[in-house]
Amino acid sequence: MHKEGEVLDGRFLLREPIAQGGMATVFKAEDLHNRCAVVVAKVLLPAFSSGLGSWSMFQREEEIGLRLHHPYVLKFVALPADKRRTYLITEYVAGPTLADRLRHGLLGEAQALSIASRLCEAVDYVHRQGFVHYDVKPANVILCPDGGLRLIDFGLAHEEATRYGSWLAASPAIASSGYAAPEQIRRRRGRKSADIYALGATLYEMLTGRPPFAGDDPFVVASARTIGDPVAPSALNSSISPEVEEIVLRALRRKPEERYSSAAAMKTDLDRPQAVAVSGLSARLRPVTRWRRYLRLARYATFVAALPILFHAALFALLWWHFAGRR
Repeated sequence: MHKEGEVLDGRFLLREPIAQGGMATVFKAEDLHNRCAVVVAKVLLPAFSSGLGSWSMFQREEEIGLRLHHPYVLKFVALPADKRRTYLITEYVAGPTLADRLRHGLLGEAQALSIASRLCEAVDYVHRQGFVHYDVKPANVILCPDGGLRLIDFGLAHEEATRYGSWLAASPAIASSGYAAPEQIRRRRGRKSADIYALGATLYEMLTGRPPFAGDDPFVVASARTIGDPVAPSALNSSISPEVEEIVLRALRRKPEERYSSAAAMKTDLDRPQAVAVSGLSARLRPVTRWRRYLRLARYATFVAALPILFHAALFALLWWHFAGRR
């Protein structure tokens, strides 16, 4: 287990941990070869260090990060190919994440639009380089003291031209998050439109104080957005203008082709909301409430369908144990 005070490859001195993920620990660190500049070290946990999938994910994140150069995108540090451990080094950015900021309450409309516009600019740049971020959410946006921001965590990012996205993008943790697009829930190929949906979900939370879909049951949270629409933002915050509500709901359309065609197009509306034509999307929303009972029934049906498989697996294990013990 990596810990504070350890030095990676004789260069990066690990200081205090600043985040802990399922596969890696993120440390504040010092670059001893560069006047002890403060950086961030994302270090793969030992339990995953021998896994080819974990290693390739880190390698892909590093390769993508080094190809991106934009003021609103986290900067990666190039490392020698012969590094002895699996880790990434990025710039250190002082400031809270957008998720941290939202714990103190929702944002005013002007501030939310300003942040969303900059985030759209970052996402549009990533798309123009041929990549899909696939995990845009408040926790992956750092707010800088100068008013800028950084889009971080490219662990699920991939080239749009690839046939399949990251296998992690279809995991239950991602599928049940409040920002995954319906096509991610259905485990379909990840395209730029999934990031557009996540931009809309992030803006929704900035304006209302909650994600478009939330609840205690991950199955319901994940499935709800594939069959219904979120509550109209104005129903949760009456100060939201009809034009801004139109922007949010257009980004959150269930069908990818009905969303904004690009992050740049969404940014155009964010920068000039007064010019947005209101089509009445809020009046055509399909509520999810009446489907909750069927979602629960589907969950139980899935469990019941899996019982024969579990039974045969247990029987096989029991027989194997019995005959192995008689040898």
